[in-house]
Amino acid sequence: MSMRHRCRAKFDRNRGEDVEKPRSQASENPSSLPTALSRVDESSVSAMAPGDVFLIDEMGPAGWYSEPAFHAILACPLCGSQVLISTAQYFGLAPIICAARTCPGFFRIIDDGRFVYLPVN
Repeated sequence: MSMRHRCRAKFDRNRGEDVEKPRSQASENPSSLPTALSRVDESSVSAMAPGDVFLIDEMGPAGWYSEPAFHAILACPLCGSQVLISTAQYFGLAPIICAARTCPGFFRIIDDGRFVYLPVN
């Protein structure tokens, strides 16, 4: 099994747990929210903290599939749930919405990795 498939399988297996993860205390205190991305390596994917990001391209060649649908795995800066994000989201062209049911995370990544928190309508 390739490294990409192992990471994806692990993400899928943990996805249910991450969605039910309680909101971190950081989301209760806006001054303690992460302001920028923090890149992590492959060995740290399972222990990502809020605001951490792992670039999927760093896992090496994926064989015949050269254009991935997702660019990175991001730990929501509000609750820490892992979210797959596209290239457009990583470079700030599209907003990111946290997938956790209890998290109001709605933000954008701008200027080489800074978070801008967007209002929820």
